Amino acid sequence: MRRFLLLILAVLLTAVFAFLVYMTQSVDFGRQVRVNALLGDLRELDASWNESVLRSRTEFLADPEMLRVSRDRLGRAINELGEQARALGDQVLVANVAQLSTLYDQKLELIAQYREVAGISNTALRDVLQSVSASQARLRDFEVGAATLAGQRIDEVRRLLDRLATKSMEFSVVSAGRLTQEIEEAEFKLLAAMEVLPAGYREPLQQTVEHLRALRSVQPAREQFFGKVYYHPTGPRTDALGQLFEQGFQAAIEQRELYRVYLVFYSAALLVVLAYIGAQLMRSYRIINGINLQLKRANDTLEHKVEVRTRELSEAMAHLKESEAMLVQSEKMSSLGQMVAGVAHEINTPLAYVKASLEAVQAQLPTIGALSSDTSQLLTLLQSGDADENAVNAQFTRVSAVAADLHEADAIPTLGRLVDDGLYGIGQISDIVVNLKDFSRLDRNKVSRVDLHECLESTLKIARNVVKTKSVVKRFGTIPLVSCSPSQLNQVFLNLITNAAQATPEAGGTIIITTRMVGEREVAVDVDDNGHGIPADVLPRIFDPFFTTKDVGKGTGLGLSIAFKIVQQHGGRIVVDSKTGQGTRFSVILPLENSAAAAA
Repeated sequence: MRRFLLLILAVLLTAVFAFLVYMTQSVDFGRQVRVNALLGDLRELDASWNESVLRSRTEFLADPEMLRVSRDRLGRAINELGEQARALGDQVLVANVAQLSTLYDQKLELIAQYREVAGISNTALRDVLQSVSASQARLRDFEVGAATLAGQRIDEVRRLLDRLATKSMEFSVVSAGRLTQEIEEAEFKLLAAMEVLPAGYREPLQQTVEHLRALRSVQPAREQFFGKVYYHPTGPRTDALGQLFEQGFQAAIEQRELYRVYLVFYSAALLVVLAYIGAQLMRSYRIINGINLQLKRANDTLEHKVEVRTRELSEAMAHLKESEAMLVQSEKMSSLGQMVAGVAHEINTPLAYVKASLEAVQAQLPTIGALSSDTSQLLTLLQSGDADENAVNAQFTRVSAVAADLHEADAIPTLGRLVDDGLYGIGQISDIVVNLKDFSRLDRNKVSRVDLHECLESTLKIARNVVKTKSVVKRFGTIPLVSCSPSQLNQVFLNLITNAAQATPEAGGTIIITTRMVGEREVAVDVDDNGHGIPADVLPRIFDPFFTTKDVGKGTGLGLSIAFKIVQQHGGRIVVDSKTGQGTRFSVILPLENSAAAAA
């Protein structure tokens, strides 16, 4: 707990120091320069808009580029100003940037409205000037065609039209009250002059008067929108925002300076604490050095003891390995003894056939030998040519009697049956030897691809003496060849079948052997029995070396352990499912491929 609290304290001190260092970082003056540049862009936009509006008053037509000022430029400037304000953490600045954005949007709307009204005003002015020109041309025609009229009246109308053109252009720029009054007076004079002119010359003058009235009606609205646009408070608010940013940067600088003072005092306090800790560490270091010297001396003594103890443990390990090897060999010999007992029992029966047949043949051999000898003598007498007839008859009678005895005893067919029985017994012995050879696979020590059904058949024949009182059911499925060491797998199958036979009752014991596919890359061999089952507390230990539930002297406890190791070396596994009182299933699951390297 003490170390944990010290660790927490160190983390807190480090965190405070890191916070103070972070807070004392210099102000980003580049950000301030960027803000000033953005504010300058906004001022430049505002000035260009005002200049465009002013030009629209002095030029004949309003500037067509007035509303084409890039809205993207305004948007980027406002967005970046908002980011800078949020970076400073000043909500007042953020709110002012939003208000400034609203003001600029309002000014853009006013400019659009002003441009629309200015367009109407310029159109009216154009119509006035065109109608004045048309009226003057018509008056020149009138002057030529009606020379009898007073020239003074015509000159007065022409001068009035010239003055109207000048005043109209001036009125479109500055709508003063004086100009409005002068234009109205000029309209009355034109209307009065129209009364003395013929009807055909009144139309141009009437159009001039109508256009003047249109110009006078639209010009006040133009002046109103001009004032709203030109005097819109975007410029002052931009300057005010610049001052707020300046104050924000100044406050950040002052805050950094304050945290620098805090950092100095905090660093001094940390140095004092570190100096104290260093002194304590030096003291502890000297104590530890003394302890280390003592430990070194003790270690030198312990090394000798450890060396002696290691030698003793090595010798004990060697003895244990020898004992383990002997026990494994004992298990192998036990399995071999069971196998030899079964083989001896199986060989005894056909061997009895052969022995009985040979004994019966041996009993008939003297009679057959006597017949052969007597027949040879008869043939000798007959071939001599000078033999006594009585001797020949006597010899013939003797041969005939022996032959009759053999015929009556049915000796030749009996000998044939005895030979057949002997050959049958020898065939059974040969079959057992072949099965034994297939089981042990002494000629196949290396890994090869084999049919597990053949392995199971040879194992069942070897274990015939063990399972002779049991009902063995074979449920062989369709499985491919498996890469394995057949002799080792035969040992596994023999162990599982033997255990199943021992677990089942003498009467009604059933052993079911099943082969099946597990997925596409594995095969399984299931050995089921209807025995007493394995208790749940024993089941986890059945593969442990030297663990057995059999009586003393009836098992070494290595059978299942060796079987488990063999299957594991083949890259497979053994799965056990047992229910007490119902039976047990051992499933040997082997891969089809990649077994050769593991088995080797």
